[in-house]
Amino acid sequence: MSRQKLRIYNTDTSNLISNLRGEVGEIVSSWVLYKDVMMAIGSMRSPDPLIDMKNASLNRLFVLADRLSDDVVARLSELAEKKIGRLNFHFACVKLKALDREVDDFINYVQRNRFEDKRNSDISHKELPEKWSDHKYLHIEPRIVLKGIAMALRLMKRFDLAYLGPSSTYLWREMRKKRYELMAPPRAGYLLLPYLRLPTDIRVKVALEEIRMGISNWEDLPTQIDGKPVTVKGNKKWGIVKIDNSYLATAEYPLIELQSITYGKSEEEKGSQ
Repeated sequence: MSRQKLRIYNTDTSNLISNLRGEVGEIVSSWVLYKDVMMAIGSMRSPDPLIDMKNASLNRLFVLADRLSDDVVARLSELAEKKIGRLNFHFACVKLKALDREVDDFINYVQRNRFEDKRNSDISHKELPEKWSDHKYLHIEPRIVLKGIAMALRLMKRFDLAYLGPSSTYLWREMRKKRYELMAPPRAGYLLLPYLRLPTDIRVKVALEEIRMGISNWEDLPTQIDGKPVTVKGNKKWGIVKIDNSYLATAEYPLIELQSITYGKSEEEKGSQ
């Protein structure tokens, strides 16, 4: 087995996908901050450019905006690299044996719009021209950067769908609600995406879909219903209990054991772990 194949084999899939998601989360968070800074710049600018040039607070915001934009460009460039053992979509594609065309589309977009050239000339891994006259500044329009972010985010969701299954769609919806509640570091929130709590009706829907796909299954769970010992079908992963043709969701999940089910009380008291 070659060294590269060994690296692919030995890399834990959860480790790769989770950290790749965290990297995309860093990109999204940097862009959210960039937009906030640009709004602040817009509110502080005056009609006179000379006055603005002397405004130290405004100049700090311009510097911060450039740094945030550069951070996004550099990270997108690195996600588009074809290097095994590095945090990029190509590595995930090879590991999961999935999404070849989508990954190629993303890589082609990043290359075509010279994200790597921008990174290597102005941001990091800098190449030094031989003469002063050879130095050039490469500008990438914000709309081009934003489309790159959208492609990366869409691709990450596809990888999560392939790895996590049908729950990923709903988990990403919950994650979107927290987009402006930045954690430190921002990647932490995205690493924890699989552990976000889903609403009861969504849990039932996900559990049934996973069971249909063979990802999850029903188990026999000994319990009591109104004080009488019985065995019911349950899905521990999502905390769903099947009784006749109805489904009951426990307050917490995953389910370890089902102690009892009591009818005739409030919905909150019907299920307990």
